Amino acid sequence: MPSMPALCPVPTAPSLTSLSLTHVQFDPADKLAYLLAYITLSPLAILAAYASTILARREIAAIVMLAGQLVCELLNATLKEVLQETRPCDHLGKGYGMPSSHAQFAWYFSTYLLLYTYTRITVDNTIWKHLLAIVAISFSVVVSYSRIYLGYHTLTQVIYGASFGVCFAVFWYTFTEHVIRPQGWFSWAVQHPWGKLFYLRDSRDIPNVARWEYQLYEAEIKAKRTKVEKKRK
Repeated sequence: MPSMPALCPVPTAPSLTSLSLTHVQFDPADKLAYLLAYITLSPLAILAAYASTILARREIAAIVMLAGQLVCELLNATLKEVLQETRPCDHLGKGYGMPSSHAQFAWYFSTYLLLYTYTRITVDNTIWKHLLAIVAISFSVVVSYSRIYLGYHTLTQVIYGASFGVCFAVFWYTFTEHVIRPQGWFSWAVQHPWGKLFYLRDSRDIPNVARWEYQLYEAEIKAKRTKVEKKRK
C-alpha cells in the first residue's frame, strides 16, 4: 500500500520563516504584560479604522491623514536603517529599535487627530474635544509604555519615536492645510471625474458637520413621510 504524502513536508533550502507582524512575546503569568501585548497591536486596528472611515465617509481629510501616517512609517524605517541601534533584547523582534515605530505611529495619529479636531471641527459642546484629547493622549502614552514594559524598546528609543511622531504630525498638518490646500489641489481632486466616481468630498468648510448631516437626514425623512401621506390621500 503506497504511503500517504506528508501534510507538512520538510522544506528544502531556502528555509521558511514566520510573519512577525502580529507576533508579540510576553510572560503569560504577567497579567499586565498580557494586556499590553494586545495594546501594542493597536496600530493594526487603527489602520483598519482608517480604511473603514475612508470607505464610509470618502473624506479628503481622512485620506490626507492616512497618507501622512504612511509617510511617517516610511520615515521611521529610514531612520532605523540610518541609526542602526539594536533593541534592548535582541531576541524580541527583528530589525533595529531606534526610534520606536509604535511610539512614532501612535503619537503621529493622536497629534494630527487633535490638531484637526481643535482647528477644523465644530461641535455643540467643546467638552467632547477635551474628552477626545484625554483618550488620544492616554492611548499614545500606554502604547509607548507597552513597548518599554515588554522589552522591545528602551526609554530613549520610545522618547525619540514619540518626538518624531509629534513633529511630523505638526509638519504634515501645516504642509497640507497651509501649502497644499491653498493651491486648490483638494478641490481639484474632489471635482475630478475620478473623485466624483468615488464620491470624494471635502467637508472642512462646513461649520458643524454632525449637525449638517443630521439636518439632511431630517429633511430626507420628512420628504419621504410627506410623499407617503400624499399617496394615502
